[in-house]
Amino acid sequence: MTPNCTTIITPIEPQLVEACRKYLRDTAEPRPAGEFLQCQPLFRFDRITSLHFCSFIVLDADGEFAPSLVFEATFDGSTEDFLGELLDVAPEGMHEVYRHCIDYASSGLTVPQLFKEYLMRHDVGANTFFCGSPGRSVAQVKGESLVRNSIVSFLSSRWSTGEAIPARSARLLEAVRRHVIRGSNDNRWAEQQAPTPWAVRQRSLIVLAAVIAASVIVCGTGIAVGASFGLGPIILHGHIVRASEQVTQMGASVGSLLTSWFPWISSYITIEPAILHILIALSCIWLVVRIFELFLTSWTKNPHDQLFINRFPLQLAVIVRYTLIIFLVGSVVLAIIPGMTAVRSAEVAETQSGFLASIAAAASIAWRLLLLGVILLILNYCATSLKLAVELRPYDSVRENVRRVLLDLVRFATVIAVAIGALLIARHIPFSVSEQIASIARSIVFVVFVIVAYGLIGILTFYAIGLIIFGVIRGLEIKDRRNFSDPAELVARAQGNARKYTREEGGINRYQNHLASITSVKPGCIRRWLLRLALFVINLLSRFWFNRGELGGIPTILSARWVMIDGGRRLLFLDNFGGAWESYLNEFIDLAAVKGLNAIWSNTFVSVGGKRYGFPATKFLFWRGAQAEQPFKAYVRQSQVETIVWYGAYPTLSVVNINANTALRQSLFKPLNYGEIDAIFRSL
Repeated sequence: MTPNCTTIITPIEPQLVEACRKYLRDTAEPRPAGEFLQCQPLFRFDRITSLHFCSFIVLDADGEFAPSLVFEATFDGSTEDFLGELLDVAPEGMHEVYRHCIDYASSGLTVPQLFKEYLMRHDVGANTFFCGSPGRSVAQVKGESLVRNSIVSFLSSRWSTGEAIPARSARLLEAVRRHVIRGSNDNRWAEQQAPTPWAVRQRSLIVLAAVIAASVIVCGTGIAVGASFGLGPIILHGHIVRASEQVTQMGASVGSLLTSWFPWISSYITIEPAILHILIALSCIWLVVRIFELFLTSWTKNPHDQLFINRFPLQLAVIVRYTLIIFLVGSVVLAIIPGMTAVRSAEVAETQSGFLASIAAAASIAWRLLLLGVILLILNYCATSLKLAVELRPYDSVRENVRRVLLDLVRFATVIAVAIGALLIARHIPFSVSEQIASIARSIVFVVFVIVAYGLIGILTFYAIGLIIFGVIRGLEIKDRRNFSDPAELVARAQGNARKYTREEGGINRYQNHLASITSVKPGCIRRWLLRLALFVINLLSRFWFNRGELGGIPTILSARWVMIDGGRRLLFLDNFGGAWESYLNEFIDLAAVKGLNAIWSNTFVSVGGKRYGFPATKFLFWRGAQAEQPFKAYVRQSQVETIVWYGAYPTLSVVNINANTALRQSLFKPLNYGEIDAIFRSL
């Protein structure tokens, strides 16, 4: 069961804002009680079995925006069922809270259905929602934590009493199964495998489907662009075939020279001279592109230096390199086909020459293939040595680039050796392929060439469109320098926001914290649509890719949501995370998530003292921005809203703990080898 969320925003009577805030702080805020939270009598959140997290915050009046009350919750099941359970557990408390709101009906306490409809009517949901432990219900999270604690207690008690510990880990695991799980009525449920959400189970298939869909879109775009320039599929196919024939004619003289210089080539492999010419040309181009790519990669080794000016050509170099590899493979196939068809005459001659000639031919192909095998072993040894070299001793940038080039050359030589082996087999193994089948194989290769060509056209088209879009974005960023003040000026104001984060410094959030942030969206439809697009993409990624406990490499987010409110003019961010506020923001800065962070908040600003401060300046939307550490943290502090009430069902567990407990439970009754069993006990 994947957790659900609700975000209920209701307007507050302006004169009752402070009264509402005081009532929540005094009556609804849970109190710390050891490793748990003790709920207030009127707000027994702990009795709601489906509730993971919830909080209350108050958004003060801000210019054209009236004050409002925000109640957010993460829970199992449907919103209607959760709200019904909430009103059953805390009817009086919720009634008193919402009496401060403008359009609340005073009969809500006596008619719970009207109260529930009122809350659902003000539920704005979330544009983007992320859960760090999808598929885990509250009962499962708590239960798996108790199972782990029971196992640790069982092992500790046996060790402390001096009782003999089994010498083999397999017997120790069997003792855990027998005494801790099957021997306890409270833990027997853990023997059943935990259900896994389909999005997690089918993650690879979803990615494959997305890649196929993207390929279809790219190729379709390439066909549309090509057709607009008179290059329809049939015409392009004809051009590629004719180009191949022309290259064949042009390379005939080169092939005759090679044959005259190296007559043994024709006795070992059968290859059209022009195909050999094409292979050499493509190999040289591939090598040049790869060297250029390595240069750009070394230039952008520091994450803080990964800028648009070098990432854009780097991505194009990677695309061109893989396109060349496909053409190289296709050319090798075209080289193999003649050898397979030409063997018919060799078979006839071999039949006439008798058994001894067959033995001689087999011996000839055997020693040549054996020689190729030795060459492949040497190349594999060289590749392994080059890989280990950097592990044993770090290289400077120049030596590292040389090492990577040498490694690529070794890999390329391996591919060449395999291709030569294929040509040898095609030339000497006694089987033949009819000319009709060979013609079909050639046609397939040329069709692949056409598809790849259209794919390359489509990709270049999208990159051209992207270049225009990024140009517009860069223009907006330059314009923002004139319209918004530098957020570095907010650093001095950070201490003035102390009340907003006292909870983090000495409140009840020892292991888990809550962050609420409200920012204004920069004016203009482009900024608004950029923000919506970023939230849409991150929502898709969080559901289908980042569904194993981390978001963009950040493993501390328990649940988070982004909500565009007030007609898209403001962005509300609500986040439950583990650890300290400072280290949490550092993860955003240092990991890949910084690009997503910039894509969202670079479209926002905060207002202080009559001035508007923009997010730290980005370059082409994704770069810089939050990497300016102090201005970024000051911006977050300024946008932060005090969390008045916060409740967590398991306040001492992090995302890593929750996922590790599930993995432990899942592995207890699986067939495991000794290494996997040892890993279980090491994890405890």
